[in-house]
Amino acid sequence: MTLTSRVKTLAIATGLYRPARRLSRRLRPSQHRGFHEDVNLYRRLLPPGSLCFDVGANVGEKSEALLEAGARVVAFEPNPLVLPELRARCGYHANWAVLPTALGSECTIAALHVPESHVNSTLVDGREAAARSFSVPVLTLEMAIRRFGRPDFCKIDVEGWELEVFKGLAQSIPLICFEFQLNEWGIAKTISCLERLAEFGPGHANVTPAETSSFHFDEWIPLKQFLAWFPGDLKQTLPGDHYGDIFVANGEQRPAWT
Repeated sequence: MTLTSRVKTLAIATGLYRPARRLSRRLRPSQHRGFHEDVNLYRRLLPPGSLCFDVGANVGEKSEALLEAGARVVAFEPNPLVLPELRARCGYHANWAVLPTALGSECTIAALHVPESHVNSTLVDGREAAARSFSVPVLTLEMAIRRFGRPDFCKIDVEGWELEVFKGLAQSIPLICFEFQLNEWGIAKTISCLERLAEFGPGHANVTPAETSSFHFDEWIPLKQFLAWFPGDLKQTLPGDHYGDIFVANGEQRPAWT
């Protein structure tokens, strides 16, 4: 365990995690700026009190930003190694709940592969060199909706498992975002995800580049048009690394958000 990990574990155990986290963010301007950019994005997209699902919550960065933006959040995170930090970061908030489970196409038990970098934990067999594996419960999005209600927004970051999550969905969600990668495997997976979402009816799509909170396109693109175009020229025009998030808004009307 590194010194940083030991300090974090001690802060969680002593109840000092949240003040230490606030101090750390203020001492790191880029981290402080990134958090507030996320908060501002969610405030533009979502009315106060919106119900949001954070699928693949990890240590809770997006849950925390959604809560700060005024949302109600249900987080889904199966990795037992990150749950203590996730709860320390968000568990104080009355509008937050966590289920220590993955989401997929069916209710089952599956192997979660956890590499040295916990942010890359995945249910996709063989995608990452796993340092550890855990047997974890898997529910479906439909089961989550039956328990908590249909979310206004669903953020999905599950390291290649996105299509399985969408297979467990039987209805449209007003706004969804999921991660894409511009390698051969990632492009094919993203196209399959977009095809699945298009089955729920018309929609519009936009992109936020890697680790940013600004939309890549000035106007949202009709979903079927975006699907026919993707990945287009994103490898040439996307700033930074070749990944990011695709946002899909359900409905005929083009979203006004920019």
